[in-house]
Amino acid sequence: MTDEAMRARARVFEDLSVAASALALWLAAGCTIDASPEVSDGGVSDGLLHATFIDVGQGDSALFELPDGSIVLVDGGEEGQGLNAVLPIMEEKGISAIDLMILTHPHSDHCGGLDEVMAHVEVAEIWENGEALDTPAYAGYGAERNASGAEVLHPSVGDARAFGEVVIEVLATNTGYPQANNDSIASSLTYRDVRFLLPGDAEVEEQGDMLDAHDPADLRAAVLKVPHHGSSDFDPAFPETVMPGFAVISCGLGNDYGHPHQESLDAYAAIDAAICRTDQMGDVLFTTDGAEIETNCGG
Repeated sequence: MTDEAMRARARVFEDLSVAASALALWLAAGCTIDASPEVSDGGVSDGLLHATFIDVGQGDSALFELPDGSIVLVDGGEEGQGLNAVLPIMEEKGISAIDLMILTHPHSDHCGGLDEVMAHVEVAEIWENGEALDTPAYAGYGAERNASGAEVLHPSVGDARAFGEVVIEVLATNTGYPQANNDSIASSLTYRDVRFLLPGDAEVEEQGDMLDAHDPADLRAAVLKVPHHGSSDFDPAFPETVMPGFAVISCGLGNDYGHPHQESLDAYAAIDAAICRTDQMGDVLFTTDGAEIETNCGG
């Protein structure tokens, strides 16, 4: 493990008591979405949380296998990535059903592969931001969603779902920005003392909204999926507040946007985050018991 990754790991452990206190307060408030019937089939039930940030090229997709066996999928990359990237990983893991699917926003590099996933596995529940786009990718997603029989919800900020000891909370969602990136469902996924922060493609405006709306302790995370593939359109206070030990950048090798931008890389290097890029290392893996974290990311 590199020195950068070791520093990141140490800071994760320093932040554990902060995360635990924040989660306890949240649970005491009792803000939850009523649980729907679970349909998990094949998820690992070993007391550990397994997270896979899937290499879907220029796009996002993250698969979470929760300690109770539940399965959560966040986004599905572009068209073709469902078949070529997401489903092969699920098949390898023996997963044939998803308890919760989150579409952060309707851009093709997030929704394009989800219709392929839904065509092959059962989905119990879908979270969307309520925004639709007149694009072939979204039309394909929408048609398969409507045929899937899944319960479709448009959660609000503060809504959450508990899967055993894992809590998924909505930190931001559609507020009507003209740029769909800034209407992303941003969420946190917390298992005991370890938090993953998943802000979709949130740019400077939505990041600012999160900073204004939440106590900094509620945004601190061991693992951050860096917003918008490492774009330079970010609030400098965001990485400084989240202070992730590991910063995951999901982007395609040689992509047309130049992601990740150097400004973003510099911002996360400045806080000693280990930077984990799917374009350089493929799938980025994390396993945690809610205290310690193991990863294939050496920074």
